[in-house]
Amino acid sequence: MKTVFQFVERIAPYTLRISLGLVLLWIGALHLQNPHSILVLLSMSLPFLASSTFVYVLGALEVIAGVLLIAGLWVRYVGLLTLILFAGTLTIFVITPGLTGFPILTLTGQFLLKDLVLASAAITVAATDAARHEAKQDMGKWAEKKAA
Repeated sequence: MKTVFQFVERIAPYTLRISLGLVLLWIGALHLQNPHSILVLLSMSLPFLASSTFVYVLGALEVIAGVLLIAGLWVRYVGLLTLILFAGTLTIFVITPGLTGFPILTLTGQFLLKDLVLASAAITVAATDAARHEAKQDMGKWAEKKAA
């Protein structure tokens, strides 16, 4: 069993990053293809953002973030960006609890609640990449001191 857990531990950061990237790519593509459902949601919750332009920009950001995560580029920064995107969606629970039915969720509330898990994934992806980056820097400093 120990070998299985070691393997899972090794692949976990990559599978989380890539799966988050795929979800963002898919969601963003749907926003670009058909912005209507998001426009309706925005008009009922955050009407000042309910414009096609905003939805297309949001969709483009999601697609770009998804591609960057899948490619493993700027991961900690993209993770923070996606955290902001998901946190924005989750504000609908606070701003319009009647729409989400919080705490007994409506269908809209159930749809939006998934962003809590996605925000947690974004935090984990960003933190894991930041820790890996710090470890590389520390190893570089250690190697320089040892060589000196």
